[in-house]
Amino acid sequence: MVNFHDPSVVSQDAWAVMKLWHAVDGLFLWEFVTTLDYELSVVRGRRPYRWTIWIYSLTRIATLVAVILNMVGFDVTRSINCQLWVIFELIFAYLAFATASILIVLRIFAIWDRNKIVLALATGAWATNISFLIQGIVRLHSSWVSAQNTCVVLNTESSKPNIIVTLVTDIVLLLIMLAGLLRIRCYGGGKSSLWSLLLKHGLIWVLLATIAEVPPTVFIYLNLNDAFNLMFQTPSLITMSIAATRMYRSLAEFGSSNIAEGFQTSGFTASEIKRVPIAPIPLNRMQPSWLVH
Repeated sequence: MVNFHDPSVVSQDAWAVMKLWHAVDGLFLWEFVTTLDYELSVVRGRRPYRWTIWIYSLTRIATLVAVILNMVGFDVTRSINCQLWVIFELIFAYLAFATASILIVLRIFAIWDRNKIVLALATGAWATNISFLIQGIVRLHSSWVSAQNTCVVLNTESSKPNIIVTLVTDIVLLLIMLAGLLRIRCYGGGKSSLWSLLLKHGLIWVLLATIAEVPPTVFIYLNLNDAFNLMFQTPSLITMSIAATRMYRSLAEFGSSNIAEGFQTSGFTASEIKRVPIAPIPLNRMQPSWLVH
């Protein structure tokens, strides 16, 4: 049986983690550069301005800084203050998690037509997750290891509570969004182009982000060694950031180009669906911009 705490095994595992993290870091850098025109088009006035663009941009920038710090911490060849490095790495990584989750929560608000009960449930889940992430910043430690010529993160098992809470939060948000989409389908006149888009670019992206949280949760429970505990945390962050921002872009682009067609197909908007409907009751008031932006 493999002794996962053997120094040679830990060193090999740490090398595998570094290669995996560099791969997903490169993936995000490619995603960031190839989609930068979205922000630029808003700045230049080619796309309509929405206040949520600030949350979208903050998610991407925080992820970018976390990726850069990630590469610096593992690629630097001189001794650095590893504890300070890991603190800033976690601050920006968790900030990216928080803002990406806000994008999902805002989409849930729109799907549920700002239902107060859903608002309280989704906000409570998000706030609980953030509180655990903040605690995780002060729990984790890192030190410089001369033999490996890099920073090594220690006591990684202390991240177990915030990783588990993050997975539970994503599952809760996923179920709330799924319930909202089923509600729209049942009481909004069946399938429409907007409903299909919300399913494809809303629910599917959230599902992907939730699935990405499973591997780090499993490995933190197994607690084989510090390298395995960390292995899938950065891929989870990158997946969450890409999923939330792609969901935002796809729905915003739909709103600016196909909104009329999407709502005419179904005959209903989210505002036209009663919170506790007895039968499909169309209203004349239409507020599509809240749903798609």
